[in-house]
Parts: sequence; structure tokens; C-alpha cells
Amino acid sequence: MANSTYLFFVAISLVLVGNLVYSYPENYCIRFDTDVKGASNPIIINITQKWAPLGANHLFNVINSKFYAVPSAFFRVVPKFVVQFGISGDPPQNIIWDKPIQDDPVLMSNTVGTLSYATAGPNTRTTQLFINYINNTRLDPLGFAPLGIVTTGLDTANAIFNPTPGDPNGVDQDKYSKQGNAWIRLNYPQINFITKASITYDCPVRSNEN
Repeated sequence: MANSTYLFFVAISLVLVGNLVYSYPENYCIRFDTDVKGASNPIIINITQKWAPLGANHLFNVINSKFYAVPSAFFRVVPKFVVQFGISGDPPQNIIWDKPIQDDPVLMSNTVGTLSYATAGPNTRTTQLFINYINNTRLDPLGFAPLGIVTTGLDTANAIFNPTPGDPNGVDQDKYSKQGNAWIRLNYPQINFITKASITYDCPVRSNEN
């Protein structure tokens, strides 16, 4: 009987620990500090798990890893469309996080200020993200599922330097992924970076920034 009781409590403990390990917050905010000139606000994005659960949980893991331990460049800026980021300046991190996740159903629209994963087709999301500069509702039927929205710092996002004016594809993503910040700083000396990424639960109310 004693052994049975002991095993019962061990089983319950393992279940509880498992739930703690694999549980994710329903809401959290990501704070991106940047080196954007003249911008006083960090970019803070409120992530809502129920909008895109797989994406929200995956991003929570990415932010809590070493992916943003070194600065990460805003490598694609398309005025009146999107700003894209999410390649680590440390090449080994891009290898670690290269495994794609499944798509989420599109439950929210790609309106101004929303955050979505960039993709190369169905079920190819890894770490690249974009912020919508305008109402890009035409992206909704293409499978881009927003998982959050900028609550502070949309003005900062709009002030990010465009490293490739005239070329909407941005910098060579493969070279940046493999060669890191040394390569991108050499070739695009004015490029802007996320200098620090962190999770906070003190999420500000969305402002009416333009």
C-alpha cells in the first residue's frame, strides 16, 4: 500500500511538472529595444495566444532563448507595406531554430500594427516576422495569421531605416543568416537593429501612433 501511495504521488507530481513545462501564457508582450535614430519608444507587441496558438507559443520560446542575445537587423523595409525581421545576428542560432512549425488558421486580419510570421509557403514558419505598416487585408487569404499587435512604438517601426530602397526583397537573407552581423554591418552600415528582446507582462494599452 505504501508503495502504491508513493507511486501515485510521483505520477501526480510528474503531471503537474509537465503542465508547468508545457504551459504558455494566454497573453504576453514582447519588448524590442532598437537603435532607430530619433525614436524614444521601444516597440512593444501584445501577443494573444488564441489568435494564433502555435505561432504565439513558438515565439515565446524564441524570445526566451539566445536568439536575440546579439543584435538582430531589420533586414527588409517596404514602405507602405511591412517591416521584416527575425534573423539572428549569430548564425548558429539560425541553424538551431530552422525547424518550421505548422500554420495557424487565420483568425485575425493583417491590419495596421499587427505582427505575423513571414513564410515561404504553407507550414514553413520559423523565426521571421513582419509588422504591417498599413491594412494589408489582402494577406489574410494567403495564410498569414496575425498573433499580436503593436501597442507602443509604431512610430519607431515606421522610422526604421530602409537598407534597400528600390528593392522590396530587402537584403540577401541567406547571406545574413549564414554570415551574421559582421556581414550585414559591412554591407549596410546604416541598417537598424533590435538591440534587445524581452518578454513582459506589463502590457501597455495601444496608443494611436501613426
